[in-house]
Amino acid sequence: MHSVLNVFSWRRAGTGQSHEMQAIFCRLSAISRMLLHPYFIFDRPDCPQVRRGPDPISSGAPLLLVQRFQELLTAFGFGWHVAPCEAEAELAYFQSCGLVDAVVTPYNDALLYGARCIIRSVARSDECEDIELYTSDAIENLASLEWGDLLLIALMSSADNDVDRCLCSTDIACRLTRYGFGRTLFRAAITLQFVEFMEFVAKWRDDVCEVLKTDPHLFLGRRHRDLACVIKEERVEFPDPAILAMYLLPLTSWSNGGHPPVTVVTSRQPDLMSLAMFCSQRLRWPPDTVHSRLMDTWAGTAVRALLQVSLVIVLSMPAQPDCLLSCI
Repeated sequence: MHSVLNVFSWRRAGTGQSHEMQAIFCRLSAISRMLLHPYFIFDRPDCPQVRRGPDPISSGAPLLLVQRFQELLTAFGFGWHVAPCEAEAELAYFQSCGLVDAVVTPYNDALLYGARCIIRSVARSDECEDIELYTSDAIENLASLEWGDLLLIALMSSADNDVDRCLCSTDIACRLTRYGFGRTLFRAAITLQFVEFMEFVAKWRDDVCEVLKTDPHLFLGRRHRDLACVIKEERVEFPDPAILAMYLLPLTSWSNGGHPPVTVVTSRQPDLMSLAMFCSQRLRWPPDTVHSRLMDTWAGTAVRALLQVSLVIVLSMPAQPDCLLSCI
């Protein structure tokens, strides 16, 4: 399963006839030849973007580029839908229900939404790509990081909308988890009433600052007085309640008694006529280029014919993910 949020740098994306669209076509053509059944999920267009890392992308994709992407997915025979909020939350819930085996996304915070297996592509200098595989079991058993620890790392490394930078590196945040702040914050968030929680957070934030200034058990490797001052003086709302709520109560298609966004998933072969029209009209390719680019798609058509998948999703989702009848 793919999350298409920020697959490319939307800052450079154009009108749908750009190099980005050609790159998307080539990527989908390659996916069509793989022995897998992909499903794509998009962010809601006006979904608030979580700002991740030191150079986050704060806005969504250009609407026209998204529309062209969706046209192309339909022509290739791939299923897709628009999530009610963040695609990562929707992807994670799909996996927690046993509907998919892996989530492909550039952001590891899908683990906070409940994803158990994440695949990230890593570009190499020789223009090839490696993949990184993250599983919740490995993170908990090998890295000794629980859900609360991951929550603290996400809160510390998410960029602030006002000052346009994250609090600290993931390395510092990861070291800070050894003091147990993430786990205590998580327990408080799920057990305390709002007033009690806000009182807890005030003391919790003071304790975090004190540890950053003193590093009493030498887990941090050095003292971070400047970081403590930033939290104390500039980040008066740390941890951000909105981000906490987003991770603890994510909005998905199943929220508030909602139904799955799809009830039947079946393999469909690429529509070669629609693809040819798309390449000619949207990408403005000449006939000889269209013919050569569709050669690989013909191989994908053969693979799709051999890889038949039929999934029936029961509308009433039980607690356990035994809600999927599959026939291959």
